[in-house]
Amino acid sequence: MIDIHSHTTYSDGSSSVEELLNEAQKESLSLLSITDHNTIQAHFELQNQNIRNKFNGEIISGIEITTTYKGETIEVLGYGFDLETMQQFLNDNVLTFEEKQLREFELIKNQYRKIGVIFDENRIQFNPKVESCRPAFAIEIKKHPENYKFFLNQESINTPSGFTRNEVYNPKSPLYVDESSLFPSLERAIEMIHKSGGLAFLAHTFAYSPNISNELLNIIDNYQLDGLECFYTTFTKEQSDYLVKICEEKGMYMSGGSDFHGTRKINHNLGTGHGNLCIGESVVKNWINRYLPDFDNTKSKIK
Repeated sequence: MIDIHSHTTYSDGSSSVEELLNEAQKESLSLLSITDHNTIQAHFELQNQNIRNKFNGEIISGIEITTTYKGETIEVLGYGFDLETMQQFLNDNVLTFEEKQLREFELIKNQYRKIGVIFDENRIQFNPKVESCRPAFAIEIKKHPENYKFFLNQESINTPSGFTRNEVYNPKSPLYVDESSLFPSLERAIEMIHKSGGLAFLAHTFAYSPNISNELLNIIDNYQLDGLECFYTTFTKEQSDYLVKICEEKGMYMSGGSDFHGTRKINHNLGTGHGNLCIGESVVKNWINRYLPDFDNTKSKIK
């Protein structure tokens, strides 16, 4: 079983690198990737053998780079890149987690004031070093029933992730905020991964608004993606089958993962997602050995 989509406290996860490795060892994963948002600091920590030895399986370098497509915020997963090269690209092109949260807070605040959303700025509390500002915004504006008229999807009132995906990131929502100024372009994000020696995968297609799934073939045809994340915690079998079919028809690679965030995402359990994710090694068989030649031996060791 593998899981190549997970997060630590270096971005918005609740688990340290060591805690994540302990969980991966407990779940007997054969392959793990830490894909923190816009940072690879976890992989530099893994150079400490006392930390790395907590997990017997293989680890491939990973990152989740935030970008935009037609005004909507999406993510690209990168795997197998050289750490030093990628770090230089990040220094030159990507805001730190804290910088991004502070600038995003200002964008959302200014846009919502402009359209008449009721909120008290002083009651929006979050730690920009480790927390997103969006859930804090959601908590505050949902305290005021007068704001409900702005929500495109009433389910967004109940879930922080729904607020982010259905409202803040969705150009069709009155609560949409154009965040393109905060991120590298989609083309640049993919280029960063490729020039660092890695492969680029579109993350969790169906976790975005329907705009992105409807545009998927256009994205594939116009950008140099290597693969798609075909298996994900919230995907139905039909959704995964659809993405697998596209990869087969387009000659693209596949990936998959839980999007583990520790306690910050409910039921995104490492390796198992809601309980039945359990991604097999065969999903990555067409590309993993170029980065991990001994992966087959690792599988035997884990089993």
